[in-house]
Amino acid sequence: MCPTPMLESIKQQRGIISAQQFENLSQLLGNNHKDTAQWLLTQIQPWAVAPVSEFQVAALVHARNHQGEEFYAAGVNVELPHCGLESAVHAEQTALHNAWLNDACELLHLYVSATPCGYCRQFINEFCADTGLAISIGEVEATLSELLPLAFGPNDLGVSERILAEQKGNCCGLGKCDDVEQLQQQLHRHLQLSYAPYSGGQAALMLSMGEQHFYGRYIENAAFNPSFHPLLAAFSQVALLGQGIDFKAIDSVSLCELDSLKSHRDSTEAMVRRLAPQARFQYHCANSSAAAAST
Repeated sequence: MCPTPMLESIKQQRGIISAQQFENLSQLLGNNHKDTAQWLLTQIQPWAVAPVSEFQVAALVHARNHQGEEFYAAGVNVELPHCGLESAVHAEQTALHNAWLNDACELLHLYVSATPCGYCRQFINEFCADTGLAISIGEVEATLSELLPLAFGPNDLGVSERILAEQKGNCCGLGKCDDVEQLQQQLHRHLQLSYAPYSGGQAALMLSMGEQHFYGRYIENAAFNPSFHPLLAAFSQVALLGQGIDFKAIDSVSLCELDSLKSHRDSTEAMVRRLAPQARFQYHCANSSAAAAST
């Protein structure tokens, strides 16, 4: 049996692999779990969108959801043509956002095709209540604490909230939907689930391409700079279809955020105008009470 149909299913599932699919693939390949994860990385790596560096990276997060089910979430790096390098998305960011978008509440293991840079180590740290997360880099085994000694994190800023908190829930919305009201409700739900303990400026974005809709949740970081922009998060979801990003196919981009001392409005509109000038850009700024009332 050829694994190609399973790889196509993973694309349709936007980089999500169920525990059963992973087990079936392991049996098909005659591999143990680590070798299967490494094999998947080699298959996912070409999905990366890297026109600037031409350096493709893949990541795979082994996670557990709120129902106690284990699954795997893939990620690749994404670079945007004619935009600043600060708009680049790292594979680890894509994979962690993908896992979180699909109801992850616990990280079990992280597999990467290249050594995580310092930026990514700091980003990973925001997801971990402790720094004992196991990370496999090819044949090298390490923990986050080994890769990021003397880590700076939420506790240093007096924040006890964590991204993978128990109250979080699943609203990934992979299905096609044409109901405008339902789509807006979905966007507001992602807004509520976004993570902004330092600024209070929660944000989420919906990117529409025909009947397909992609969501990006804002993720803040204690070090601020590795924070994940909602538009970049949405682009990373598009990349997980394994077909690159057709910017001309983007119909609309809707950004919703809470009023705070920071805003994604100008940066989002500038990137949309640069990459997809035909797309309709919509913006909504709400206060926290209005956002809570929307659900």
